[in-house]
Amino acid sequence: MTKKSDLILHPIRMRIIQQLLLGKPMTIAQLLDALGDVPQATLYRHMNLLINADLIEIIDKKKVKGTEERVFSVKKENLQVPESEIEATSQEDHIRHFSVFHGNLLQLATTYLTKTSPKQYEKDGFAYWYTPIHLTDDEFQELVQSMNKSIEKAINNKPTPDRTTRIFAGMFIPQKSQE
Repeated sequence: MTKKSDLILHPIRMRIIQQLLLGKPMTIAQLLDALGDVPQATLYRHMNLLINADLIEIIDKKKVKGTEERVFSVKKENLQVPESEIEATSQEDHIRHFSVFHGNLLQLATTYLTKTSPKQYEKDGFAYWYTPIHLTDDEFQELVQSMNKSIEKAINNKPTPDRTTRIFAGMFIPQKSQE
């Protein structure tokens, strides 16, 4: 398995990475608790793949009851899939990757929706929508650059008690014009 996209866009590894992206380094025990349904042996196997691919790292080691407990963090700078890999990936693999991505979003939304009253959605900022937009290529690039600038600013915010973590997921899907 040499493709970065195959490493990242796997149901369990994607969930591990997302937990670590929430901003707090975690131990295996904490990851097991956060993921809930992943067996310990499976978690170790996927963690080793992510470490070997340099996507996560061990940032601390602690002695706990005579054993060494490792603390893991994600290496954000290594998560970007190179454009050359994206272009060389088959259509079938892109569909598989998109399905994993979509399935993960569905799981996150389902967990939130089953634990939260609809009266809380607006306050929490929960929403979903589908909005066609009509842009020239230049207008599209301007929009993307503007969004990236705003998102990059927010990504650099550190978790604090007064900040609510919200998952932002987006996509652009080009459609044939219906002129």
